[in-house]
Amino acid sequence: MPHLLFKLISIWVQIRDLCLYLFKHAIIVNAWIDDHTWRGLNHRNWGDDINYYFIKELTGRPVVSLFNFRLARKYEFKNYLCIGSLLGMPGYVNENTIVWGAGSFGELKGESPQHICSIRGKLTHDILVEKGMQCPEVYGDPALLLPLVYQPHRGVQCSIAASSVQEVQKASYHLGIIPHIDDLNHHVIEEIRDKHADEILIIDLAHYEKWTDIIDQICSCERILSSSLHGLIVSDAYQVPNCWIELSGKLLGGHFKFCDYASSVDRDFSKPLRIEKIADITNVLDYVDLHFSCADAEKVKELQQGLIKVAPFKLTALQR
Repeated sequence: MPHLLFKLISIWVQIRDLCLYLFKHAIIVNAWIDDHTWRGLNHRNWGDDINYYFIKELTGRPVVSLFNFRLARKYEFKNYLCIGSLLGMPGYVNENTIVWGAGSFGELKGESPQHICSIRGKLTHDILVEKGMQCPEVYGDPALLLPLVYQPHRGVQCSIAASSVQEVQKASYHLGIIPHIDDLNHHVIEEIRDKHADEILIIDLAHYEKWTDIIDQICSCERILSSSLHGLIVSDAYQVPNCWIELSGKLLGGHFKFCDYASSVDRDFSKPLRIEKIADITNVLDYVDLHFSCADAEKVKELQQGLIKVAPFKLTALQR
């Protein structure tokens, strides 16, 4: 991007965010999102991007990024850490940070937040308590609330959805695979794209049009294999049987965030299923009952209710 254009966009972002904050009561989210644009969001990682799209949908308020809003960063305006594993990451928490459902990578560095409403899982909770922080035993990733706001246009019908469930079609694919964005170019994923695209749906979290498209794609599959944590969380939320897999094995934080989430929904994520060749996927499908499972629907409802009760802002979408 030419330097002048970049500078103009930077100035525009500051003016836009200040106006949204002062006059539209924008929520400042502390997340890996890129809203350094004339309008909207640059899509990079759907699991992070839903901090922008979903919180805006939940609250009916604009959302801006702390890291692109210089005034908010300099004077540490009240900000919210919600969806992601950024708790404890240097630079992502300050004395005015409110935590609602965020998780960690297993290490806590930097400042302590102002208040913790809830936490993703029990492992992060235990670390916080060991550090002497006040942390309630309220668990769950806020993405578990998705079915209460959005129902898919295609795929299997969600059994724990809001009351206004629309009729949807039978699953289109027997299998969907959700690679973490760092796994998008893995040789198994490339081979599936080249040779098995009619049978297996690759759900790309970095390249999508509408944010709800990812949910539609997940719910168009009978089963999901995912090396992305939010691929598993969304599958659980919509009751699509899923299996945690490992492709590159080079994800930041290793297995901690997966096990942390699993502790909240009482699932056993002792280790991922390693996928090194196409034959490994065939083997998984030969033993479906052994590999695929889903969070208990009643447990998901329990976590949803807990998240709603302690939410730090009004969830207007749930009051319609």
